Amino acid sequence: MDSGAIGSRPFAAVEVFRDVAAVHDIWEELETAAPVSIYQTRAFLIPWIETLGTAQKIAPLFIAAKDRDGRPVLLLCLGIKTAGPLRIGRFLGEKATNFDMPLCRPGVVWTRADIEELLRAAAAKLGGAAPDVFALRDQPFEWSGFCNPLALLPHQPSPHVVLSTRLESDSGKFLASKLSGNARRQLRVKEARLAELLGPVELIANDTPARADAILTAFFAQRIVRFHDHDIDADFSDPAMQTFWTRLGRPAATAAAVEFYALTAGGRIVATIAGATHAGCFSFAVNSIDTDPEIARTSPGVLLINKLIASQCQKGVAQFDCGPGEERYKLQYCDRRIELFDVFLPVRLRGHLFAALRTEGSRLKRALKRNPRLFETMRRLKRKFWASVGGGQNAEVLKHRTRDQPFSVVDRRGRADMQPDAVEPQAVQASGLGGLEEIRQ
Repeated sequence: MDSGAIGSRPFAAVEVFRDVAAVHDIWEELETAAPVSIYQTRAFLIPWIETLGTAQKIAPLFIAAKDRDGRPVLLLCLGIKTAGPLRIGRFLGEKATNFDMPLCRPGVVWTRADIEELLRAAAAKLGGAAPDVFALRDQPFEWSGFCNPLALLPHQPSPHVVLSTRLESDSGKFLASKLSGNARRQLRVKEARLAELLGPVELIANDTPARADAILTAFFAQRIVRFHDHDIDADFSDPAMQTFWTRLGRPAATAAAVEFYALTAGGRIVATIAGATHAGCFSFAVNSIDTDPEIARTSPGVLLINKLIASQCQKGVAQFDCGPGEERYKLQYCDRRIELFDVFLPVRLRGHLFAALRTEGSRLKRALKRNPRLFETMRRLKRKFWASVGGGQNAEVLKHRTRDQPFSVVDRRGRADMQPDAVEPQAVQASGLGGLEEIRQ
């Protein structure tokens, strides 16, 4: 679609696509050129679209901008989710990603007017199929030295922050710079205690199908047990969720898209971490921990991340992204805060109310997270509420305390679902993308 290309706009045409095949070449070109994380790549998002996205009835929407020479200069990988009469445009990947951003060709200069015109042109081309509101959350202001042009839009701070650190090739030197001598000694004592309890401690990865299956089985079981014990709805018992992570974590003809690591003791998997490396940055996506009380006292999750960081240093990885959250173990290793922002941009009149509600909800959540005591109180109340209405009870969890098979998870129907084969923030404005209704008439 020709969008006018007035004056010095960085794009001459805007195109919209509703399926992956149609946007493949543009995505491939910008994925190679643009400074992005693993969460904006085809390897991560296509499995998500085909599993969780399909299960959640999210319709893909790709918005591409091209310059006068026909080169793609920007790609937004979005999905439209329907909530009652409302159509919401959001980044693909949703909760599976640490953060989101557009894929932008380096060296292209954008203004707020350019971004607004881009979204306006895309919405006009979509007509009645356009979203009522764009809810573009958890975006970094910059990534790998690249300034995110969507930060030019009215935005507000996200409730979340991502912790990150630069690695060194010498893992011993790096860990000594992050952990005190006493902290390193405590880790050695805990590892020795774990070895005494179960057997030799080892870091393994999903580098063979057999190892991948073993790690994935433990990962799902541990996640469900932990969610069940905390009266949280166990999304990881959802077949679509399991299929998504299995597709990412099990090596096919090429290497697996996501690296699954596990800490084993005497052959028993006591903790796992899933993440992926893209453009020299390892992004920590999700983890799991064996909840056996004796094992938990040895801090297997901390032992695993310590060994994982050391291995990434040895591989020459330059940056380690610990994901959202400011847990103590992350703060020990990470000295950089990646501030995120949210954009709620209404397109139609009914999108304004959603944008206003989400804006205030996001502000409240951020305020709660900045007050740890109040945040933990709210979490306890939430858990009690869901427990009172039967939340978190979608799985019957049977814990078999053996080295070979630490967990077996069976749902209420008795089916074993765990088998591997089964910039300074600006004030938010309410202007939106005015004029779109007139364009469509």
